[in-house]
Amino acid sequence: MNQDTSLLRMASQWLLAAILAVALAVFFLAVVAVQLTSRGTGERILRRAVAVTTEIDATLPAIESGLHRAAQAGTDNRVRVPDFPIPVELPRDEALQLQGEALKARLLNEAASRLYEDGMSAWAAADPQAKQDIEPISTVGALRRGLGIITEDHHTFIVIAAVLLGLLSLALAAMLLLALRSYARLIALGTVTLTVALPSLAAAIAVRFGFRTAEAETDPFVTGLLKIGVDSMWVPLRFYLAMSTLAFATIAVVALIVWWQARAGGQPPALDTSA
Repeated sequence: MNQDTSLLRMASQWLLAAILAVALAVFFLAVVAVQLTSRGTGERILRRAVAVTTEIDATLPAIESGLHRAAQAGTDNRVRVPDFPIPVELPRDEALQLQGEALKARLLNEAASRLYEDGMSAWAAADPQAKQDIEPISTVGALRRGLGIITEDHHTFIVIAAVLLGLLSLALAAMLLLALRSYARLIALGTVTLTVALPSLAAAIAVRFGFRTAEAETDPFVTGLLKIGVDSMWVPLRFYLAMSTLAFATIAVVALIVWWQARAGGQPPALDTSA
């Protein structure tokens, strides 16, 4: 009877650890999404996307000339930037003076802010993306859809989801800690975290490598989007590396304590799983 009870307890502990691992995996993914869709990071990504999709380096001279003409001809206090797919309005005095790199920076900043607030609906019908041959099921197609997630509304929703998942993970972790004794608690928690973080880190490295490999494309448009993907993957890489390091350090410290106490001649701390 005692043996059956012990086996049942052990099975319940393994099941709890497995559920915690799943919850942590989804929670970690949500945390990464929160970081990617935050205003600072999100607008930096969108700024680069606008630069690539509008080919602004090539079209800037025409945009500059059209903007100055519109500012000189108009009487309104604000002037709509012509020949630019995202609606951007500038004060008339700025529209008359801005040129070169200053105009480019202003357009990209305003466009990224507009896209972050309004989403991809901010693109006008003359969107240069519509002229690009992008396979829906492809690396570049996935990147394009991913850019559509970087909005203020999506960020708010993801933050709420991350908080709820964090609370769920915390509750499951507390249950696991209560089900174990002594240092087994920290070892179990560290092992579960490492089990989730390490494969996720490997997956992030593989995705980044895939983007870099695909950069061999000769189309500058495709290459530009892939470079955005490569750089963006540093966010999950840093996060999963930090989680893996923390989990490994926790396990290593506990193992060192157990070894030190055993070496000192004392009884090693209990590591059994019975509560």
